[in-house]
Amino acid sequence: YETQIRPILKEHCTHCHGEEEKPKGGVDLRLRRFMDGKTEDGSPVLTPGDPEKSALWTLTRDGEMPKKGKKMPEHQLALLAAWIKAGAKISEAEPTGPLPPGVYVSKRDRSFWSFQPVTKPTLPRFADQPELGPIDALVRAKLQAKQLDFAPEADRATLIRRATLDLTGLPPTPAEAAAFVADTSPDAYAKLIDRLLASSAYGERWARHWLDVAGYADTNGYADADSIRPYAWRYRDYVIRSLNADKPWDRFIQEQLAGDELNAVSAANIATAVLDPSKIDALTATAYLRMGPDGTGDTVADLELAKNQSIADTLRIVTTSLTGLTVACAQCHDH
Repeated sequence: YETQIRPILKEHCTHCHGEEEKPKGGVDLRLRRFMDGKTEDGSPVLTPGDPEKSALWTLTRDGEMPKKGKKMPEHQLALLAAWIKAGAKISEAEPTGPLPPGVYVSKRDRSFWSFQPVTKPTLPRFADQPELGPIDALVRAKLQAKQLDFAPEADRATLIRRATLDLTGLPPTPAEAAAFVADTSPDAYAKLIDRLLASSAYGERWARHWLDVAGYADTNGYADADSIRPYAWRYRDYVIRSLNADKPWDRFIQEQLAGDELNAVSAANIATAVLDPSKIDALTATAYLRMGPDGTGDTVADLELAKNQSIADTLRIVTTSLTGLTVACAQCHDH
């Protein structure tokens, strides 16, 4: 029921039968126990063991339900009929008492992996490589479970090339490569990484990843209005500076969401506010909320539509970049 039938009912039925303030026809299909009632004409919604005496089956089979949207395909009809014929049983306990109107979220839904709190796993240890860091230790444990192991360690010329390309996006110079190969000290690699992380190229390289997520662009990018954003580069440079300064991640996000609130700056006092470089940085960070396509500053055919789309794109960027989820469906759906 949980893995096959409930998803079918959720796709085709519950938006009218359960998720509205008053279920259509008085039939609520969100829980199995609600299906023991009758339709408005007195027919049983569900007769365990007999699909032909179950309105849930006959109305969907005959195409009378759902009244709106696509009809239930044959393979789903077959699953529904088989479930009813087998006794319409459920495998997990359902909540007791009435349910408030709206989408029913089951324990199984809540147990989905991405909604679980982050936990710190116990790190495996290896006698032959006690110095392995957490990531390498976890990777090696998975490899060994498949009778595999790490590839041999790269030679020093390859190592500096990989590290330099990864962290700066640029290859090492011949002089840098030669110096690293010649440095046989135990901390040579650590010194290399520290040098690369301290270079301005590190922030320039890795800022690109966040700027892509944030939708950074130097133009407004609206369908029929793509004018230049003359100061967008200030946000780009803010991201680069933040990475090069090793700004804490929580502060980085706070400034982008509420840099003005953090510094009590508003449209009313911006002209007289005393702004030091850190406050200016935090205000610049709020350009994150203006990186979506935006046609409201140009002459467009439908200004109200452009406003709505700009807000929707901003919400999409914020939710996808910070939560890994999207609320784009809420543009049209409130259920």
